Amino acid sequence: MHSPEASRNTGPGIKPPKSSRSLKTAVSLALVLALAGAVFYLLDPAGLFRTKQFAGPREALTLGLAHESLAALAMIARDRGYFSEAGLDVTVKGYKSGSLAMKGLLAGDVAMTTAADIPIVFESMARRDFRIVATIGSSDNEPRIIARKDRDVKVPADLRGKRIATQKASAVHFFLHVFLLQNGMTAEDVTLSFLKPDDLVKTLVDGEIDAFSMREPYISQAAKQLGDNALVFEKPGLYRKTFNVVVTADLLKNRPEVVRRAMHALVQAEAFAQKHPNQAIQIVAKVLESPPADIAAIWPDSVLKVSLDQSLLVSLEDEAKWVIGSKLAETTETPNYLEMVHVGSLKAVAPFLVSLIH
Repeated sequence: MHSPEASRNTGPGIKPPKSSRSLKTAVSLALVLALAGAVFYLLDPAGLFRTKQFAGPREALTLGLAHESLAALAMIARDRGYFSEAGLDVTVKGYKSGSLAMKGLLAGDVAMTTAADIPIVFESMARRDFRIVATIGSSDNEPRIIARKDRDVKVPADLRGKRIATQKASAVHFFLHVFLLQNGMTAEDVTLSFLKPDDLVKTLVDGEIDAFSMREPYISQAAKQLGDNALVFEKPGLYRKTFNVVVTADLLKNRPEVVRRAMHALVQAEAFAQKHPNQAIQIVAKVLESPPADIAAIWPDSVLKVSLDQSLLVSLEDEAKWVIGSKLAETTETPNYLEMVHVGSLKAVAPFLVSLIH
């Protein structure tokens, strides 16, 4: 999503990198899961999507909440009281991005967090003491690149030699990589710098950089300030970003019931988002401190569904090859992501949402 003032350019179509070639499989799986979910919303014989009373004492949980729209189901579960109904006393710690939320998990600040696939891959290069327990959102058109027209940028090829910033070790970093590749460039063909998310807009508006790769709400914020001088590049289908729930290995080992209860709350949040999209948009807009219209504009691009499917493993493995090949990590060994995905908690709540072969 970008402001009406900003121009669009999707760039020339050439053979995409391996990660996007696997997109057809991922999309097919997503469609199958969506259809299965729709049937259960209608029938729901076991009452999975309805309030459930949990036996036993209430459990405390610290949750890292990335302030990204693809973490919407966690925001809804908290706002609607689904975590509480599941017997969880949740303390939320907010993070500006999934990358920072992942670091908070590994620092011991939270026991469960929401994070995109790329930060998970980066952290897995050094540590394996965490587990992915669910995917809660995905989009194949979230990261985008915004550039200044007055820097002689009209088409993607004009980014060659330009000063481009992004957030390091993040989904938008990976998107920039594949976008440049599709347009006949690599990171070596631009002057690449890494900034904190909150610094990107001002740096571009002040003219210190020529473009940046990021997501909402930063793209719209920059576009509104630049007005007719803004040019937004997007490429639907180039990269499918997933947002996932990640827990510490200790939480899963010592308090598995907490994870199962959280899964139930998120499944309820999904049902709410499906049935009441306008209210869901209002909840997300409030958390992100964004105009509801901005969230509504990107809502159609977001698949808010609790799942664990095979495409997740394919993506993680492809992304790990990029990290290693680009020498962004010290290791040269690709982690075994099958061992880092835990299917038991989601299976215990809603087995039809798990299609990953484990």
